[in-house]
Amino acid sequence: MDSRRVEYLKNHFAITLFIKETGQCLKLPDITIASACVLYHRFISAIDDPNDFDLNIVGSTALYLAGKVEETPCKLRDLINMSYSILNKDKPPIEIAKKYWALRDTIVKCELLFLRLLGFQVTVDNPHKYMLHYLKSLEDWCDDETWQLSQLPQTSWSILNDTFHTTLCLEETVPRIAVAVLYFAVSSTGLKIPCETAQRQWWQVFCPDRTEEDLHKIVNRIMDLYDFETEKVLHVPSQE
Repeated sequence: MDSRRVEYLKNHFAITLFIKETGQCLKLPDITIASACVLYHRFISAIDDPNDFDLNIVGSTALYLAGKVEETPCKLRDLINMSYSILNKDKPPIEIAKKYWALRDTIVKCELLFLRLLGFQVTVDNPHKYMLHYLKSLEDWCDDETWQLSQLPQTSWSILNDTFHTTLCLEETVPRIAVAVLYFAVSSTGLKIPCETAQRQWWQVFCPDRTEEDLHKIVNRIMDLYDFETEKVLHVPSQE
């Protein structure tokens, strides 16, 4: 795994995880949470030194802005209450007092900084709609029983949402990400696609300008993420 990518995950995985947990607790759609992660990665790529910022504030702001972009807005008060509770699980809920108003002002200012740094280019083209289209095509090619047993839609959707912990969203087009995730999921589930021939594989229908090696590169990035997560979970600090 590329050392720069490992370092990026070490610095930012906790924040994208925080964005996801906060978004899910606020019952925001997956697409809004994904857009928040994309905006977060864009912000990080636009600044010189992430250490100059409170990244939890940046993550909260990305989620707040994504809610507006995707027309699924959440109240700033609810966002502050939820994010504070997640970051301070051993403390009582934040009171509407000095600390609350300071957090509110900081997020509002950070939102303006987002807009300025990103040149007001905050729309996000997410791969979810492509994934749904590709899944519908694959479903039409398979018999009902095989499709139901494969659990392919659930597996694909889960993997796709995991990719937003990485910067793939900044480096690859969304159709290619969707096809690569589907390729990974099909391989993982062992589903046989009836339309395949020796001359043409199913994924070439959706992505004719890519080679299988191109898909493998994206899949390897996703596998690197899972290796990082596994290592993080299994790591036990030495006791001296």
